[in-house]
Amino acid sequence: MDSVPVEATNERIRDAFQLLANETRLEILFALWNAPEWTATFTELKDAVGMRDSGQFQYHLNQLAGTFIRRTDDGYTHLASGIALYRAMLGSVAGTESIDSIPLDEFCPDCENRLRLTYENQVFFARCSACDETVLSSPFLPAGLDNRIDDERLWAFDRWTRRLVGNLRDGVCPWCASRVNHELSVEDSTESSAESEGGSNVRIVHTCNRCGGFLKTTVGENVIDHPAVISFFYDRGKDITSIPHWKLDFCTSDEGVELISEEPVEIRLTIREAGDELRLLFGDDCSVTEISRAEPRDSTHK
Repeated sequence: MDSVPVEATNERIRDAFQLLANETRLEILFALWNAPEWTATFTELKDAVGMRDSGQFQYHLNQLAGTFIRRTDDGYTHLASGIALYRAMLGSVAGTESIDSIPLDEFCPDCENRLRLTYENQVFFARCSACDETVLSSPFLPAGLDNRIDDERLWAFDRWTRRLVGNLRDGVCPWCASRVNHELSVEDSTESSAESEGGSNVRIVHTCNRCGGFLKTTVGENVIDHPAVISFFYDRGKDITSIPHWKLDFCTSDEGVELISEEPVEIRLTIREAGDELRLLFGDDCSVTEISRAEPRDSTHK
């Protein structure tokens, strides 16, 4: 927990929640949220809450100060924690909880049946309609489903997931802004070797040191916005910044992934397009350490 003992962190969290176990304090936070620029005077807040006793109202303001709000020269305003709390609630409890599954154009890599995007427990899953194989999954807040048709939901999910993975990969937790660790996860690793390519189920697990938030990704998902990858495809007539990530084979498949070593971590990802290859080497922190391109094949040479 970033050098903060778990017990101490839990106690502080309990104390913060306890502050909210009071209707007046919740009304103060609501009033500040709806105030212009999230700032209001003592009188404006008191009138908005409808409390007559100035001394008692000041007590509740003082209880919130330093945790969710702060005092300014003009009155009171939200701290980032107060804004984050309200936004988290808006995103997670004030939205659609379920939708019909959305058919995708892509096919299952195992049985070649159509994939469908399903929404369960605030997580999107791309699953096979026949064998139930899960190709990818990522959390998505219910509010993102509201006021959007299916195509718009697909677009929003792609944008959200790209930024989520990007922040985690860069070591910044998208949920609490703390540090993120990266670990290798290998299934059936005995089947992989330095001489064979494409059969390993290699995943990178990103875990926040503080809030415990985590996401398991394919190797390719971590480089979807890498300049070398974007330019490699762009030079061959494909703009992958506008293509949903589940439509990109290097993001959803283990094909081209070669586990060279687990300790220290060394992974090679080979991306193929239009007869050419881009090779990326990942190091011990699961980041790209080396990039190379194979020379274009010349059919006149044998």
